[in-house]
Amino acid sequence: MSHWTADQTAAIAAPQEVRVVTRRPDGTLRRPTTIWIVRVGERVFIRSTNGRGAGWFGAATATRNGQIVAGGQTFEVAFSEVTDAEDLAAVDAGYRDKYGHHASIVDHLEEEGPRSATLLVEPA
Repeated sequence: MSHWTADQTAAIAAPQEVRVVTRRPDGTLRRPTTIWIVRVGERVFIRSTNGRGAGWFGAATATRNGQIVAGGQTFEVAFSEVTDAEDLAAVDAGYRDKYGHHASIVDHLEEEGPRSATLLVEPA
């Protein structure tokens, strides 16, 4: 398992919005989806506002790899599901800290559907 450097973590998680690009089973890239991203320490997380039923989320969990496009840079990434209660609470706090000025959206992201669709993003 690879880890981000401090510079990489800052670069990938700093933008307000990033694009997640998942792969099909044959390795080709799907169409990008704009999402929010958060940093918790040196770890990076994303969450599907539409829960586990979102197309990009299903592709991310099926192939477990893709790309994040952030701040004009493309990062090859690996996705893994987050189920640990402490990690989920830390991600909730990360969304609240970064996007708290969008309180109703952050409230929604803390609901069970989106919360159950949380992914750790690591370098591929």
